[in-house]
Amino acid sequence: MTPARPWRQRMHTDRVRWLLPLLLALCPLLHCAAAPAADPPLEIAPASADAISLAPHLSVLVDTGRGMTLDDVQQPAAQQRFMPASDRPGALNYGFTDAALWFRLRLRNGSAVALERLLEINFPMLSQVDFHAPSPAGGWDTVSTGAARPFATRAYPSRFFVFPVTLPAHAEQTFYLRVQGHNGIVVPATLWEPAAFRADDRAQDLVQAAYFGLAAALVVYNLLMLVTLRDAVYFWYCVFASAMALTISTVNGFAAEFLWPAASSWAGISFNVLYSLAMAAQVMFIRRTLDLRATAPRIDRAMQVLIGATLSLAGGFLVAPQALTAPVSVVWAMSGLALLAVVAHGAVVRRQRIAALLCIAFSMLLLGGFMIELKTLAVIPHNSFTQQGLQLGSALEMLLLAFTLAYRFHLLRSEATAVVQRSNDALALHLRAKEAELTATHLELRESDRLQTLSQERQRFMQDMHDGVGSSLTTALRVVERGHLDEAAVAQVLKSCIDDLKLAIDSMEPVESDLLLLLATLRFRAGPRLEDSGLQLQWDVQPIAALEWLEPKASLHILRILQEALANIVKHADATRITLATRMQGNEVAVSVRDNGRGFRVPPPLAGATGKGLANQQRRAKDIGASVQLESSGAGTCLTLLLPVDRRQA
Repeated sequence: MTPARPWRQRMHTDRVRWLLPLLLALCPLLHCAAAPAADPPLEIAPASADAISLAPHLSVLVDTGRGMTLDDVQQPAAQQRFMPASDRPGALNYGFTDAALWFRLRLRNGSAVALERLLEINFPMLSQVDFHAPSPAGGWDTVSTGAARPFATRAYPSRFFVFPVTLPAHAEQTFYLRVQGHNGIVVPATLWEPAAFRADDRAQDLVQAAYFGLAAALVVYNLLMLVTLRDAVYFWYCVFASAMALTISTVNGFAAEFLWPAASSWAGISFNVLYSLAMAAQVMFIRRTLDLRATAPRIDRAMQVLIGATLSLAGGFLVAPQALTAPVSVVWAMSGLALLAVVAHGAVVRRQRIAALLCIAFSMLLLGGFMIELKTLAVIPHNSFTQQGLQLGSALEMLLLAFTLAYRFHLLRSEATAVVQRSNDALALHLRAKEAELTATHLELRESDRLQTLSQERQRFMQDMHDGVGSSLTTALRVVERGHLDEAAVAQVLKSCIDDLKLAIDSMEPVESDLLLLLATLRFRAGPRLEDSGLQLQWDVQPIAALEWLEPKASLHILRILQEALANIVKHADATRITLATRMQGNEVAVSVRDNGRGFRVPPPLAGATGKGLANQQRRAKDIGASVQLESSGAGTCLTLLLPVDRRQA
């Protein structure tokens, strides 16, 4: 335990530290004519209120030397020094003081059953809290805990200091509580019925969950914005929001319970260190948001000095926390006012809307921080509103700062849009100058493409005529001249030539990627010829995918492959029925021609077939990225043409 400083030195450093002990020490002298009557016990019954404020029922003794023990305070002289702590409900607020405070509480259970209660001290930043309760076996049961001690020392697992109290039937008991703190002493003591305490604790946890959930969501969102935009202002927002949330967790007791339950020394200074870091991060955030380095260099240098002061303060707490407990409030207040002056200057003098938003946002946190300091200095009372003042201000500020970032992003995007618009306007003039030239060039290219397309189609058609109809007519003419063909054979040759000519014409019809439309033309042309040959044509088509690559040249290849298959059936199969079917087979469209005639032995493999018809079918299929499969048995023959839906993946 750190030895107490001389009374005269304390008086010069902090009036709040000596004024309270002096007044409390003079009270017994003012009542020396008669010893004060013992404070009446608080009557507890099964039907008592769920929560009772203990402030009017506590007596307090100031131990300026911090050396009194439980035996010392039970001595008659010490008992006379106990004075009523308050005459009304609420928290007992003693501000910053080095003294240890002893509290005495008398409870009476007049009922016939033992009663269980929970005594709660709703201020997690008390460094040392010692609770002494009468032991059933005689003597005292002592629980020594506090923010400067491991969380495992607590008698009840709670972020506040909670002590179970058992009152035997028809009994009166006296309890003693000793508290000491480096961050101010506030004692909001409440006696709870256990079930009511648990219900209130759950309700309070929901409020805390809302705050920390909001903080986590904003940090994650701005981290994503940082990764996306690579703007350092989002980084400083995340640092500030994280440090502020950790600061709030120390004020609310969650840090001692979940983050550093065994870090006793750090727990005592974590609030001051984290709040100082949050202030430094906030200054950096304001510098980057307002771009003070470019717009106000002098103010920017002052902000850099302020950052150095807050970081030095955070480091000083790690070295000499006791010496900085009093100055920290002054430094924080000066830092807050300096920041407020900077953003107010930008909002009023420079007429920056974003500075006005920062001014409003920072005012929320500043009010919350002032509320905490005023409460600690015993200027304002401790209640649920002032206890959550910093948390409420922090939540409002984080929301407003997030809105400020969104507004800043809007400004940057608007500025970038304006720059792009000006560039577009400049380019528009240039584009209009080139528009006539490009239009003329485009028309020339279109005419050139049209002529080239006509030339290519003319060449393709001439090639088809030469290879198909022309070749057949030439061969037939030579045979007729030699007298080797009768009239029926000549007629058959002429019909084949006419069929080739019709196929070439049909292939030029626009089918718009619809294979079924192309097959319909084949049915229209081949149907009558097959009926004349005594063959029944059955049509079994199913919906298939569109073939985007189905242009005239590919259409002619498909028609000739199928025409060759039909011609082979007429000549060689002795069939009575032909079935033409379509179906989807994976990523391919399958077109099959099946007959019920006599089969034949398929050459293994098909690609090595020596027959001219089969070889032509294979060649034509390969030219369009397709393949041909042939199956034959005693029940008939089936030729399947497999066409890829996407020829680029074939």
